[in-house]
Amino acid sequence: MKKWRVVLSMALCACLVSLSAPAQAIDKGTAELGLFGRVSFFDPALDIADWGGFGARAGYFVANNLALEADMSFTSTDGIITEGLRQDVQVMPFHARLNWHRPYGERTHLMVGAGYVHTEYGDDANASGDGAGLLLGFRYQTLEKLSFRFEATADWYSDTDFTAKEDHVDYGVQFGFSGLFGGGPGDGDKDGVTDDLDRCPETPRGEAVDANGCPLPKDSDGDGVMDDADKCPDTPQGEKVDANGCPLPKDSDGDGVLDNADKCPNTPRGEKVDRNGCPLPKDSDGDGVIDDNDKCPGTPAGTKVDKNGCPQLFEESKATLVLEGVNFETAKADLTPGAREVLDRVAVSLAAYPEIRVEVAGHTDNKGSRGYNVRLSQKRAESVRDYLVSKGIAADRMVAKGYGPDKPLATNDTEEGRAQNRRTELSKL
Repeated sequence: MKKWRVVLSMALCACLVSLSAPAQAIDKGTAELGLFGRVSFFDPALDIADWGGFGARAGYFVANNLALEADMSFTSTDGIITEGLRQDVQVMPFHARLNWHRPYGERTHLMVGAGYVHTEYGDDANASGDGAGLLLGFRYQTLEKLSFRFEATADWYSDTDFTAKEDHVDYGVQFGFSGLFGGGPGDGDKDGVTDDLDRCPETPRGEAVDANGCPLPKDSDGDGVMDDADKCPDTPQGEKVDANGCPLPKDSDGDGVLDNADKCPNTPRGEKVDRNGCPLPKDSDGDGVIDDNDKCPGTPAGTKVDKNGCPQLFEESKATLVLEGVNFETAKADLTPGAREVLDRVAVSLAAYPEIRVEVAGHTDNKGSRGYNVRLSQKRAESVRDYLVSKGIAADRMVAKGYGPDKPLATNDTEEGRAQNRRTELSKL
């Protein structure tokens, strides 16, 4: 009994080792013919020696993976038939069973079967027995239509003609080759498309195919362009590509100039650039002179400036400048806040031209006495000079002079004219 247990265990292990992912079914209508060798392990109650033999099988698949099959084998051995006398025995079991196939892997099927068994014991035994049989094994397709089968059997008999025991069990191991015939169309390359429809009958195993059995176009680098059209087949994942599968030109700093033409590739975001991707020269104070050349970078908006970006005091054709907005408290020499803002810009311009010397001239209208107006205009001129000195302009560059009403610009007969005559001027010396 130990022998058949070892062999049966081997059969079960062999089945389990063969298991993997599901394979294709054996089609309904397929026929099977095969030859096999058999090693029989008889119940000790029979007192027949275990021995090997051979057999043949035939089957027909009544449904996909479900076969009705019959086999017969022959084993010539010996046993104690008459008490104390060992004689020749020929054992010929016949099986008729329903055999279910479970596909595993590309080529392997697990088999489980059950059915009827009738055994003839010939030669000196001249007996027979009937019972039920079980089968467990696997089929491995060595070729498309040729399979190797390995299986273990267990046959239970209620009685036989030459043993007093009411029932017994015989075991066996069978191994051999079977051919498959007919059934559905074949699938030589196992791509899931039958040969009669397969336009690419030699597709490599595991290749995904279309309805015609031809490999699906691949996109190995996952860029959306199929390999057969991809001129850059190894594009990194996530890279944007053109119609040829090649990376689109990048603009890493987002300045609108592509990296391959960008001479300043790390321009800060939002910076305006030229066609080379480099920042455009800035004019922070908006005076028309770029910062790199601006000697007076904080010029107030709207101020006329020279080529150095500094407030333009004197035009080439005029040596005198009326300081518009330089006003004083009524009948006083005190500067108004607005006057100080104007003089701040004048100080910046004078600082930019240290070679210029000026006269600060005060003027009034004709209201009041001349002497009073001359004194008032002098004080106002000095007030302007002193404020400019406080802003860093050297005192020796400026002369303060009050002219009173002596140099009017307009008539003193009208309010508008008198307003024009009340003024402070700078004149180049």
